[in-house]
Amino acid sequence: PDIRALAQWWQDEISRLDQRDVIARVRTEAGLDGRYMFMVLMSAGIAILGLLQSSPAVVIGAMLISPLMGPIIGLGFALATIDSAEIRRTILALAVGAVVAVAFTALIVVVSPLQNVTGELAARTRPNLFDLVIAVLSALAGTYATIRGRAGTVVGVAIATALMPPLATIGFGIATLNGTVASGAALLFVTNFVAITLTAAVMARLYGFARSLSPRQTMLGTLIVIAAFGGLAIPLGLSLRQIAWETRVSRDVRTVLADEFG
Repeated sequence: PDIRALAQWWQDEISRLDQRDVIARVRTEAGLDGRYMFMVLMSAGIAILGLLQSSPAVVIGAMLISPLMGPIIGLGFALATIDSAEIRRTILALAVGAVVAVAFTALIVVVSPLQNVTGELAARTRPNLFDLVIAVLSALAGTYATIRGRAGTVVGVAIATALMPPLATIGFGIATLNGTVASGAALLFVTNFVAITLTAAVMARLYGFARSLSPRQTMLGTLIVIAAFGGLAIPLGLSLRQIAWETRVSRDVRTVLADEFG
């Protein structure tokens, strides 16, 4: 009976959905325009200043106003429906926004007297498997909120996935010629980007936004999702294992030192 009730709830969810309205809202938030570029610049500037000062509150402010979630979720819907024109439009918006954010933050770091790797910067240079899980769970919540018109939830998702701070950290790494920082932050951004995009695509299909696709196209999409998550999970899992090992060793060293020297 519980399974039948769950199936009936899902059918009701889909039947009450106005797909045209959802697609219109997603496309509105996914475009490249003056508002989008202005918000990219503002959020990038706030993010790098917060990272340089190691201020979590300032960094959270940058996450809240970052517009990058729009084109990423838009790309997920475009992939679900195999809309080539929309795929190109959202990728262009995301690519331009990312490049502008990295360049702007690098410029700020170059002219800044503060160029030390702070705790907030270091926290975004070693992504692990937990970051992938967080991104997937956040994307599920964010896509559901987008489909059901609950914009307030997307704010929490923006904080959880942190798309702008990794880009600002990449800019810091480039400006200070620190390849370790730049590459680590790039992996975190790619992890969040891929996880949100593919999860949004899966949710869009579950809600019936891709009914015109053939079984072959559906199978191909499923294989791509599995391969992408598998490709990310391997290096992130190894990173989590290394972090866990370092934590254990550090704890053991502190215990030995405390026993010997008090």
